[in-house]
Amino acid sequence: MLKILRNFGLVVAASLVMTMPVAAQTTVQLQIGSSDIVIDGAVQNITEPLIIGERAVVPLRPVIEALGGSVLWNESLRFITIRDHIGENEIILKINSRDSVVNARTGPRLDVPPMLIDGVAKVSISFVSTHLGFNTEWNEEEQTITITRD
Repeated sequence: MLKILRNFGLVVAASLVMTMPVAAQTTVQLQIGSSDIVIDGAVQNITEPLIIGERAVVPLRPVIEALGGSVLWNESLRFITIRDHIGENEIILKINSRDSVVNARTGPRLDVPPMLIDGVAKVSISFVSTHLGFNTEWNEEEQTITITRD
């Protein structure tokens, strides 16, 4: 997988998508069963996050972009590249695979593999947050996920 990812990385590097820097602190909140995402108090509509295998899986792009990163999709290889332009971290995942590459090294296996649901990539937010350095809180009673970046 690393050989394929190295080749993929060359293609991605040539098509890097830059995003605008985020404010000093950004807060993103999602609720299981709700199609709302709240980014620093502003509500937007997205596909609903889900619980799969005791993990919250969320629509990746709106969360990452709100936190100052970018998401690149390679349709033919089914790879997702997640870049944090502030912390300069990168995660590469493959749909339906538990393998990961984190900062150009073989990363830990995911508890729940990334998946495509109705054309939307959904990924375990705890895995992504941990490896990009975001803070994630889970409120069991309200079924909410709060992600912050300082």
